[in-house]
Order: sequence, then C-alpha cells, then structure tokens
Amino acid sequence: MVVVITSASAYMVTAVDRRWTPGSIALTAVSGIMVVVSGICINVLPRAIGTIWRSPERLPRLGDLRWLIRLLRKPLRVVLVLATVAVIVAGGIAAMPPPTGLERGEIVVMTAFGEGVTDPRNVLFRQWSQSHPDNPVRVVAVPGEPDEQNERMVNDAEPGGKHEADVYVLDLVWMPQFVDSGYIRELDGTSLSESDDEGDFIPGALGTCKRGGKLWALPFNTDAGLVFYRDDIPGVTAPKEWDDYFGQTAKASAVTAKAGGHGIKAANAAQLADEEVLTITALEAIWAAGGKMVTDSGDLTLNTDENEVYLSAEDLKGIENLAIAAKDTDLVLTENDTAAKSAENGAIDSFQAGATLFMRNWPVASDTLRDDVRYGVTAWRTPSVLGGQNLAISAKSGPEGKPRAARALIDFLTSRSSQLILSEMGSLAPTRQSTFRDGKRADAQELQTAVNLAWQRPRTPHYTHFSRVFRTGIARALNNGGKVEPSFGRDLYEAWHGR
Repeated sequence: MVVVITSASAYMVTAVDRRWTPGSIALTAVSGIMVVVSGICINVLPRAIGTIWRSPERLPRLGDLRWLIRLLRKPLRVVLVLATVAVIVAGGIAAMPPPTGLERGEIVVMTAFGEGVTDPRNVLFRQWSQSHPDNPVRVVAVPGEPDEQNERMVNDAEPGGKHEADVYVLDLVWMPQFVDSGYIRELDGTSLSESDDEGDFIPGALGTCKRGGKLWALPFNTDAGLVFYRDDIPGVTAPKEWDDYFGQTAKASAVTAKAGGHGIKAANAAQLADEEVLTITALEAIWAAGGKMVTDSGDLTLNTDENEVYLSAEDLKGIENLAIAAKDTDLVLTENDTAAKSAENGAIDSFQAGATLFMRNWPVASDTLRDDVRYGVTAWRTPSVLGGQNLAISAKSGPEGKPRAARALIDFLTSRSSQLILSEMGSLAPTRQSTFRDGKRADAQELQTAVNLAWQRPRTPHYTHFSRVFRTGIARALNNGGKVEPSFGRDLYEAWHGR
C-alpha cells in the first residue's frame, strides 16, 4: 500500500503542468495532498501494522484519528514526515520529462527587412500566426544601414538590454559576434542529423550557422552576387569574368553601345559608397584577380610573423583594377560622383533607366526591375560574396523565454515548403538544394552556381569594425591609383581582433 501510494504521488508530481490552467491547478492541489499522505503513510503505516500484528485487540482504536494526532505531535516524527515529502517531491521533479508543448504567447521576431505585405518572409509569418493562434508572430523591424541594424540588435541582446526579441534574423556576418557574446542559444542539431535536412541545406549557408562545432542558427535565406546584363543590345553577351563587366572587355562593349545610340552612358554604376557594399565590391575584385587575403571560409591570410594581413601581388592587383575602373568614365558612371555615392538601389536605378550595360547585384533586385529594360542574369566564374540571413533564438527573450516555440517557428520558416515560397514569390535565394530542383524560377541554375561558388566575408566577432577599417583603406586606395597605405595589413589585423 505504501509503495502504491508513494508511486502514485510521485507520478502526479511529474504530471503537473506549469501553465496554471484550472485543470493544472486542481491537479497540483491533489498532488500536494497525495504527497503529504504518502509522507505520513511511510512513517506511520509500518508501525501501525506492526502494532496490529502483535496486538490484534488494538485494531478498533485505529479508527480513532486521535492516535494519529498524538503520534504526529512528536517533533521528530513531523521532521521525518516533512523530509519524506521533500524527497518524494524532489524525486518527482527529477523524473519530470522535459516539456514538449510550445510556450504560449506571441513570438517577437527582430529583423532588418521591412513589413511589406508582399514580402514572402512576412507571408510566412502570417501563415504561422494563422496556424498557431497561441503563438502569433510580431515583427520588430530595425531600420538603417547594416551597421545601424547591428547596433540596434546588440542593444536588445546585451546584458541590460530590453531582450524584446525571441528570434533574431541575423546577417550571417554577425553570427560570430552573437555567438561569442552569448546573445543566442545553441540549437539542438539532433533533429537535423537524424533526417535528410542537413544534407538538403546548402553547405555554405548551413556552415555560417555553426561555430565551435555547434549549431547556433538555421539559414533563412542565402545570397550571392549575379550580373544583370542588357540582352537587347547587339554585341552584349552574358559576362563570365570580372573583366567582362568591370574591365577592359566591358569598356569595349560600353564604347560600342554608346556609339550605337542606345542611351548607354557607361558599362555599370559601380557600388562604391562608404557602406558595406564597398567591402563587397572590393572583396570580389580581389578574388577575381586571384587574391586570397580573405579565404573562402572567411579566414585571413597572415604574414609569417602572424601580426598583420598578408597582401599578395594578386590582392594588390585586384585593388588596383578596381581603382582603374572607378576613374574610367566608360566603365563607371562618374557624373556627379555617382560611383562614390552608389549602392544597391542606385545601381538598380541606373540600370533601370537604361544608362548602364551591366549591374552586379543580389538576385532580389529582379523584384524591383520593371519591364522598361530587357535583361538577362548570369553568375561569373570567380567567387562573389556570400550573403544571407540566419534565424537564431535569443538567449534571454522575455521573462522566461520561449525557446520551444521559437525553434518550432524557425523549423517552419526553413522547411522545404517555406523555402519554395521565399524563392518563387520574392526571388530570395533559398537555403535548400531541393528548392532549386523543385522551383520554376528562370535564374535557378545561375543562382545555384553563384551560391555554391560564393566565399564568406571575414568571420570575426568584430566584423562591423573590421568592415569599416577595410573599406576606409580601400577608399583611400581608390583615390591613390590603387595603392594601399603601408599600415593597411596591420590595421586589418588589429580590426580583426577588435582593436
């Protein structure tokens, strides 16, 4: 009897629901009574049975509860009962299985993209909210340039921050910063390794979600550079080398197009504004020349003393090529200092207006281009910068956090069906190989090629600082015939370490 009562009370402790519904409150009350009864039985019932066994004539007295009250008046007996209750409760809690249901309440997603109703990412958020009314998504959009967006998210995630977000949509270059600072939770990768999910994710995209051999996020969308080119002008073909759209071959095509009266003003609108886009443009120029100061995995190539970044002849040649192009009016729009002010949107405007033959941009630029200009897209043979956004769970979201609900949302957003919607509705580059196979977008083959060839930007917790130092040095080189300052390699090494 003691074993049955004790086992039942311990089991009821494990079944207590922490969400405090009327049913769970009633169960908690019954469980408490059962635990107390178990504590009394363990300490009293054996003695009562022994007494009856030795003196059967005393059995009627057991119906009188006064004997129990007298028994429990002894301090030692009360201590033993309370200790027994504590042991039963502790055992029940220890045996309590981890909760599997989703925590109730809205899931706050902090992201850098806007809240446009047609954005496929927001379409997915609405789908989730409709199918999970207890966990609707609320989007907190962070405006500004990438550096400003990073600062806003760090302010939310750091100690003393608001911790408003449950899920962060992070630019992949911020992953080392958020992991090393303890801003996000490690994800259980078991569910991936036990299915074909891990093999279906694009290796480069999934690789940006890992650090120190652990999984910290899942890739929401990936990205890589494509070249948009005018396919309605005679003599213009799909560029395959950097030189074809940014070098002497591109210059020859622009000169011919100008003479043909097609309204062309230059080969392209170079994206050289003092923003992240300058880092991207410069790295792609360096890689096109064979430089490897930043490797495919985002590491830096150091000198033999390992105290500064090593700039090879190929690295320097890439910077020099970019500097030559930036000053050539046939290669780059220079009117009103266009090149130095141009970023992604400026390049789109120039290409849309029919002023340029080529445009290096992300695949999503096709959503902005209208039918005013005919164009094709292609991937070039040298690496472009790998872009994209990852989904990570805040380490300190809200008073208690919603890690299970947040993980369920992330799994939904990165599922095969969701990735197909992202790719087909909004031209975003998907993170799954199967999406390229199952989708119907016209640029799927070129985009998959570009993504698989893309290289990572430097993987450092101090990336925003590193990028500022890098593009400052590049900007000075562009105004000095492509020659970098002697301290450039050392400055980059210091920035890599956050100094």
